[in-house]
Amino acid sequence: MEATLASKPTVGSPGIDSNALNIMKSRPSGRLFLLIFGSLLFFSTPLFAQKGAITGVVVDAETGETLIGANVLIEGTATGTTTDFDGRYAIHALDAGMYSVVFSYIGYNSVTVSGVEVVADETVRVDITLSAEAIGLGEVIVEARAVQNTEASLLRERQKSISVSDAISAEAISRSGSGDAAGAMTKVTGASVVGGKYVYIRGLGERYSSTQLNGATLPSADPDKQAFQLDLFPTSLLDNIVTTKTFTPDKPGSFTGGLVNVGTKNFPDTFTLQFTTSSSYNDQSSLSNSFLSYDLGDLDWLGYDDGNRDIPAIFQDPNLQIPTEVEARFDPTKAQLLDNVSRAFRPEMEPTVARAPVNSGFSMAFGNQIPFLGRPLGVIASLTYNRATSFYDNGAAGRYELVGGTVQQIDQLTPLRNLVDTRGSQEANWGGVATLSYKPHPNHELSTTFLRTQNGTSDTRYLEGFWQDLSGNSTFQTRVLGYQERSLNSLQFKGEHAVRTVTAEWRASFATSVQDEPDLRYFSNHFTLVDADTVYQKPASLYPSPARFFRNLEEQNQEYGLDLSVPFKLAGKSSKVMFGGNYIDVHRDFNERRFEYRQGAGFSYSAFGGDNDAFFASTGIIGTGTAGRPTFGNYIIDASSLKSNYTGDQTISAGYAMADLLLTRKLRLIGGVRLEATRMTTQSADSALVAGRLENDDYLPSVNLVYALTDNMNLRAAATQTLARPTFRELAPYATFDFVGDFVFSGSSNLKRTLVTNYDLRWEWFVRPGEILAVSGFYKGFENPIERVIQTSVGNNTMSIQNVATGRVVGAEFEFRRRLDAFASILENFDVGGNLALVHSEVDIPEEELMVIRSADAEAATSRPLEGQSPFVVNFDLTYQKPEWGSIASIYYNAFGDRLRVVSEGAAPDIYERARGTVDIIYSQRIWRSVSLKFAVKNITDSDATLSQSFKDIDYVYQQFEAGRTYSLSFTYKVE
Repeated sequence: MEATLASKPTVGSPGIDSNALNIMKSRPSGRLFLLIFGSLLFFSTPLFAQKGAITGVVVDAETGETLIGANVLIEGTATGTTTDFDGRYAIHALDAGMYSVVFSYIGYNSVTVSGVEVVADETVRVDITLSAEAIGLGEVIVEARAVQNTEASLLRERQKSISVSDAISAEAISRSGSGDAAGAMTKVTGASVVGGKYVYIRGLGERYSSTQLNGATLPSADPDKQAFQLDLFPTSLLDNIVTTKTFTPDKPGSFTGGLVNVGTKNFPDTFTLQFTTSSSYNDQSSLSNSFLSYDLGDLDWLGYDDGNRDIPAIFQDPNLQIPTEVEARFDPTKAQLLDNVSRAFRPEMEPTVARAPVNSGFSMAFGNQIPFLGRPLGVIASLTYNRATSFYDNGAAGRYELVGGTVQQIDQLTPLRNLVDTRGSQEANWGGVATLSYKPHPNHELSTTFLRTQNGTSDTRYLEGFWQDLSGNSTFQTRVLGYQERSLNSLQFKGEHAVRTVTAEWRASFATSVQDEPDLRYFSNHFTLVDADTVYQKPASLYPSPARFFRNLEEQNQEYGLDLSVPFKLAGKSSKVMFGGNYIDVHRDFNERRFEYRQGAGFSYSAFGGDNDAFFASTGIIGTGTAGRPTFGNYIIDASSLKSNYTGDQTISAGYAMADLLLTRKLRLIGGVRLEATRMTTQSADSALVAGRLENDDYLPSVNLVYALTDNMNLRAAATQTLARPTFRELAPYATFDFVGDFVFSGSSNLKRTLVTNYDLRWEWFVRPGEILAVSGFYKGFENPIERVIQTSVGNNTMSIQNVATGRVVGAEFEFRRRLDAFASILENFDVGGNLALVHSEVDIPEEELMVIRSADAEAATSRPLEGQSPFVVNFDLTYQKPEWGSIASIYYNAFGDRLRVVSEGAAPDIYERARGTVDIIYSQRIWRSVSLKFAVKNITDSDATLSQSFKDIDYVYQQFEAGRTYSLSFTYKVE
């Protein structure tokens, strides 16, 4: 048995001097904060005044399962309680003093914890493990000892978990300086984050990971991605992030690399209030006078478009028929209509240069437990806001092909595009979460969680350089002005119940995710130098006309689930059977309208002269021609296409049965099967196009073995089967591109789901609380893996997606976390941690594709790496902590190896995201009892982000830019 004790700081008045209070009172935001804070403190403090409390969790020493209905009694008194279905208990309203606490449960040895000191206005935590009576120890008396390490508690749960898993606690997230869940995930073994949003587990692509919020599946607001954007979760909302790496039947079958469960704060033991404000400076974007921007809306700072980018009202008339230029020349009414629609849009199509602001943010969190109808009601609420910019003016974008003979005959790739890339982005991101948890009875808990996130990003881009189809001395120019608004509303209901020893958990989740792209603008042109004069020329259909896109995606997601657990004794040892079901219903609507500018008979390219304002000022009727007929400069056509609109429907019906058997005191078997029936359809609005369709009934078996080599050392083995489904976007024939001249991506209705067979082996040693050494090995066999491919045989810069027959991944993971006092007492304030994942992957190249490749390269390999797979991922951190000073200093290193991003059909080299490493330094200092300061430097190495193709030892850049270093400073005020 084991007892742990941790005390919480006293609830009291804040440690801020009178001058600071006067400054806060003088500012509107400060007055608002003081009003909210004062109200919460006024209503909450009396609940704990002059009294103390003892809380904790009681678990089974063999299985790590919480014990429901265990008795907790203050020795020598009638004061006590029983544990709830989470194994938690709380004894409030205790006078200050020393106590002995007796823990007992039928069939288990009783434990008395003595020396528990209760202080007025404080909560002391005592966690206990009870052992079965068969061990024959009778009653045991132990002394409570102080442990204040939430990482240790997570490792304890991990030691007793039924599957291979990794986790990061709120404490470690705070220490790392991560601002959102995506940043926190970079510290997890084998995890890396792409684009600051999408998690790759064990180096596998984002399609092989799944994300949940408190156990319910999260939809993605990005039409191109399978995974959820973890940057939408600010860390102030989080309690922990647990990554499960081996499948068990009670979990969704749609993960192979890992299942990431984001846990928000739930049932607080005491009153807590926290306010944080931060500011950061990026040496490449912040305060830059050459920052690219355009006409921002008044509500961009809140992540909303204010309507300036809305489609003009005239185009919302369903009966609108835009006349052609020829029709308008001969009909005054139609001429006026064409003039009106052509002038309806805001004329701005050119980036402007502005001064970039400094990044800023704040967060506020409140939690309390209050009596309601004689039972505890838990309240958690949090709000966070961040505004940030990113900028680079030294980027590059290139597109290349292999033509002209065999690989042996060709010395270099042929450039299609070679452009200098400048890009500026401004992002506003806020999120709020509120949770109410109520325990009408110790064995019953009801909770509801509402999550709201909002993200708005304006993106301005300018590219200039070589375009293959233009004459040798011509220069191509293109611009992108875009705004993307993403939001997620999630409402979850959850109930947990224990009837005798049977536990039931049900959940219902309703989520709506929206992505809106209003008025995405593309404008391109080229010029030629003639006798040192710049001559702008008509494009002659070499590239698309200036265009404006209006896109909207809305996805509705409903999920219902039920899990039942029935414990029993197997040869006198604790075991249980579990069964349940899950149902997910998803509906997506995607719509796009596209309008293009065409140049009429009255438009003059010589008058354009590179002045973009002049280009679009010449719009609509600009004069009269023969017989007084109107002449047009730019005029608008509706270039919308039915195939750019689609709907998606998906239902997943699942049922499972599994058993958790303690075969001996050391050997545990967890096995079962899950059935998932998938019905998925993507239908284009163009009825002539074939619908994408999946109809699969998959049995997914799972066997996990856990052998306890010692009390703190496990050997784990697992054999499971999982799957990966294509996204709606990948099944739809809809075409998109990032900029004019880029590859055009279109989905495929022929895709199949991927089946994956997984084998895992792990040795783990939980050396001391908060310390671990672990070594893992794994093998994954893929049937029909999915990869993106540039289809050079099709032409027109086409990129699509395909299945290949088979693939394989084999890898090893190494993890450690140690406090260095184990090696020398002088190092007692240091701890070090790290993890390394080494992975080899390959997929078999399809036979028809291999024949094409071999025609140009007779020595070409028959396989290539799995798309998105990194050959290595490494994380390392060194931390110094001085609790009595309130000081924490940490250094973090994260790196990954080259990973395949896009396959090039034929013998052309594939496109890889190149290896890079980042170094972060974070220092936190408590200034007063309730106020702390944190300083961080991120990406000290200022590593380039590079995607490139390599041919005959020459790297050809597909995309490259620098992110810059970021320096941040934050202040936190916290009352507990």
